[in-house]
Amino acid sequence: MSLRVEIINTGTELLLGQVTNTHLGFLAQSLFGLGLRVERQVTVPDGVAIAEAFEEALARADLIIVTGGLGPTSDDITREAASEAFGRKLIFHPEILDGIAAKFSQRKFVMNDLQKAQAMVPEDGVVLDNKNGTAPGLVVMNDKAVAVLLPGPPRELRPMWDNEALPWLRKHFAARLTPVHEITLRVLGMGETRVQILVEDAVRALGPIEVGYCARPGEMDLRLIAADPALVEKAAALARSLVGDVIYAEQSETMEQAVVRVAAAAGKTLATAESCTGGLVASRITNVSGSSDVFRYGWVTYHNAAKTRELGVLPELIAEHGAVSPQVARAMAEGALRESGADIAVAVTGIAGPTGGTPEKPLGLVYFGLAKKGAETVIVEKNLAAARETFKFMASQVALDLLRRACSGG
Repeated sequence: MSLRVEIINTGTELLLGQVTNTHLGFLAQSLFGLGLRVERQVTVPDGVAIAEAFEEALARADLIIVTGGLGPTSDDITREAASEAFGRKLIFHPEILDGIAAKFSQRKFVMNDLQKAQAMVPEDGVVLDNKNGTAPGLVVMNDKAVAVLLPGPPRELRPMWDNEALPWLRKHFAARLTPVHEITLRVLGMGETRVQILVEDAVRALGPIEVGYCARPGEMDLRLIAADPALVEKAAALARSLVGDVIYAEQSETMEQAVVRVAAAAGKTLATAESCTGGLVASRITNVSGSSDVFRYGWVTYHNAAKTRELGVLPELIAEHGAVSPQVARAMAEGALRESGADIAVAVTGIAGPTGGTPEKPLGLVYFGLAKKGAETVIVEKNLAAARETFKFMASQVALDLLRRACSGG
């Protein structure tokens, strides 16, 4: 019988939008590796709402994971709420306070009496060591449910989860864990309904497999899940053959990571020339470790004069056709290839909006140029989302995909 899992994220700052909640994604992915799925997640403010969330979760869940509320201040009441919900007394552990005192002393801070709250542990609770902060994590349980209490800051929560909580769960629930296997295929430029039409019936005919879809601007993920790893691999191979090379990566690999990986494998060097994306293409490439082996130059030629001075785009070309044109995209790409000495260069010029569009050249219009040594320059025209930030990301995604395909021989 599978475990019912719920997550309670605590913190008024999460509900005020002052802090982005990254815990759900991290914990859900980790739990999935154990064969567990989060059935419910709730975010509550500091204070009495934590106790209410505990009571509700205990009525449904076998495993409750709580983040935040373990600090020393008056609004940190997670341990108290857990103690009450499980009917356990809080017991002072002097060795925990001694450890906190040592950490304060090491950093030359003065410890106050409020820190004692962090040394209180529900009776029969398990203490999870916190090497990156002062508040220890806790495990509280009865004959029906287990609650894992984790600190709120990600720099404390994540190592505690990986090194303390996860091993404990593997051991405690060993008889009830049935790992599942999953492959996610990342698809650019094809909608989820089109992918479903292409693959779902054929994939489901292979055996008991779960097929899921997740759409994002201009792209989507195809998710395949089954208990049998061989079945998942077979389904993924079939999907690849049906969908084709619009699949740019697998699992959590990003487009920029795929570009650096493929370029490095092919021994190719890259350059970028950007206008409307403002350097986003180059920034994404250089976010990837190892990109220095493949990335040569990046130009942000936002002003027309910069296109002329830096890339040799003729002023009369811009005057005749406009900065957003296939002719200028070609000249930018060829200029970047020439000036950088790279093997492949991509250029992008478009209208990000919300102003600047015309009937002839509407908002969202963008041209890409792809120049490659020994090959004819390729021009690609797209009409993307007009919302400025979304437009920039989608344009950078297309530019990166052009580099990926060029490096892989496409």
